[in-house]
Amino acid sequence: MIKTRLKYCVFDPDPNGNDRYYVRKPGRPKVRIRQTFEAADGTITPEFMKAYFAALEKIDGQADAPPKTPREKTFYWLVDQYFRSGEFLKFDRLTQADKRSVLNRFCETAGELPYAAYRKQDVERSRDKRAATPGAADKLVKYLRSLFKWAIGKELASHNPAEGVGKINEGEGWHTWTPAEVEKYRQYHSMGSKARLALELMLAIGARRSDVCRVGRQHETEGGQWLSFVAHKGRGKIKTRKTIVVPIKPLLRQTLHGTTLGDTTYLVNELGKAFTIDGFGNKMRDWCDQAGLRHCSSHGLRKASAVAFAEGGATAPEMCAVFGWSKLETAEIYIREAQKRVMAENAFARLDEYRARKSVSVLKADKAHETNRGKKRD
Repeated sequence: MIKTRLKYCVFDPDPNGNDRYYVRKPGRPKVRIRQTFEAADGTITPEFMKAYFAALEKIDGQADAPPKTPREKTFYWLVDQYFRSGEFLKFDRLTQADKRSVLNRFCETAGELPYAAYRKQDVERSRDKRAATPGAADKLVKYLRSLFKWAIGKELASHNPAEGVGKINEGEGWHTWTPAEVEKYRQYHSMGSKARLALELMLAIGARRSDVCRVGRQHETEGGQWLSFVAHKGRGKIKTRKTIVVPIKPLLRQTLHGTTLGDTTYLVNELGKAFTIDGFGNKMRDWCDQAGLRHCSSHGLRKASAVAFAEGGATAPEMCAVFGWSKLETAEIYIREAQKRVMAENAFARLDEYRARKSVSVLKADKAHETNRGKKRD
């Protein structure tokens, strides 16, 4: 987040680069301002200032008012109980913040409704209302599904209305780096730089950004030949906890030897400290922009690594071991795409062979024809 000219007001663009402004005071809920910040002449718009002062009043009023206990059987009450639960508190700080943000926004319109009366078609309507931002719409369905699953386990609900609700975001997600883009990044960021180490780490071990900014010397085993670490995602539960064990291949070893590393993490920021997850994501954004790869991101590197493994012939179980996936279906998506490419290459190779044979046959036929014509003239 970036401070603005206004006290307590911060600029926090979303992952797509869209402007977002919030008023934040320590220890109090933030309030988003949706009005335009600056006019064409660079001055803050009157509409923004009006919303800014209203947000300050709202925050101060919330602080002075006694805490309100949500009315039982409403979404406000259910979500409040969920946020207090041990299961919710096991999530890492960023996941908790994301779930709170999504479910609190949902409660702005549905909070006073009885959650027991909520049906599948209601979830679908809530999803479809957010169709302009399909990723956010699908995330709401996902978090509602988790909320009701928890409620059923605590005997607070009898059914899960979000079960079976399909996704509307059919896009491919984050852009997958191409080999040419990886090479362009390498040409710009030389060996020995933190930017280059980040790239080689993510490609070599297929790690998420949450793991790349945590892995370090303490995770090396067998004399520095292997890396062994618990994946950050899902680490709080036995069922979802994944230990990743991968070899340190020559290129990665060369990169590590040629780079100044941190004490507990390979990658460190300008202050010599380990990156936060968001901090690393922002830094990777800067490194990609510097290399002229504005459509590339840290998310897409993990996908590029998966593509490389699939094209190299890795099986689904092997890829699950490397990437920490729970479902073979995830790996099979990449394997099927790799097989399509291989089959296409094979098809064109056979076509080239056929054309070559055909050309030879035509040449032979032409030569034989010329020979016969010569004999007739004689």
